[in-house]
Amino acid sequence: MRPRSASSRPLPGWIALGLLTIVAGCVANAGSLSSPAPTSTAAPSATELATATPEASSAPTLPATALQPSPSGTLAATATPTPASPEPTPKPTARLDPPPRHGPFTMNLYRRGDFASQWTKIYCVPGAMQTMMNVMDRGATKASRAVQDRLYRLARRLSTDRLRGQGAEPQGWARGLERLGYGQYEVKVANSRMGAIRAAARALRRTNRPVGLLVWRGAHAWVMTGFKATADPALTDSFRVTHVRIVDVWYPRVSSIWGASVKPNTLVPVDKLDDDYLPWRRPLMRYPDMDRRFVLVAPVVELGASDPIG
Repeated sequence: MRPRSASSRPLPGWIALGLLTIVAGCVANAGSLSSPAPTSTAAPSATELATATPEASSAPTLPATALQPSPSGTLAATATPTPASPEPTPKPTARLDPPPRHGPFTMNLYRRGDFASQWTKIYCVPGAMQTMMNVMDRGATKASRAVQDRLYRLARRLSTDRLRGQGAEPQGWARGLERLGYGQYEVKVANSRMGAIRAAARALRRTNRPVGLLVWRGAHAWVMTGFKATADPALTDSFRVTHVRIVDVWYPRVSSIWGASVKPNTLVPVDKLDDDYLPWRRPLMRYPDMDRRFVLVAPVVELGASDPIG
């Protein structure tokens, strides 16, 4: 997964027939530099989210169960990302699935049909949200521009007031999933790529919920649905993640900057992530809590679901 231009890499026939290129930037600060879109941190109502857009007349809507607020009825209290700090060895719990086991560990939440490709070049967050919803609730949504339109509006409204231009922030991504009833999510940061991947693997293992990765210096969204490690994070903190399962919602398109997207459910060696999973740096706005750090959208263990790790 090395950086490459569309002109320097031989392309399969299906790409040559319809080459698509993008300017990287669908997460935050994307699009027009002269017309920033106003945003608000106020959460939309379930009724507003369910209201059909013009494209929705023949498309399925989000399931009614997904339109209910989280049990707490609240959103994240702060937009400040949580540092991914070292964590002590957890005690195993019978609620983990699969059960804790010794030796090399592998898990993957992805199933055929979970993938949702982003409908536009600025819809990577809605595409990632829809994919994650399908992973957590099989068949929750079907491919629909109308669904992603509503997820886009939701993520933007729940982003911070730093947002400029098109796209949405990781805070809107995390809050949106929580608002739709998919459990608590938080924006986390790490000083190293490996630290971020270890935090992602721990969170995925503890919750059986997918993790979001902010790649391309924060311009794009990937979904991590599984991993391979030298040991089970449920049993020990002495583990090394060797591979991650990646769903790139830009697939099957090609970026003029970052090259061809990977097929959904691709097993990627961690040592190949250094070309895509790069420290956050957005062109239009400073983010002191995230700049030059690795950013992820991670599920939080619900109270009583399992023993806390750290």
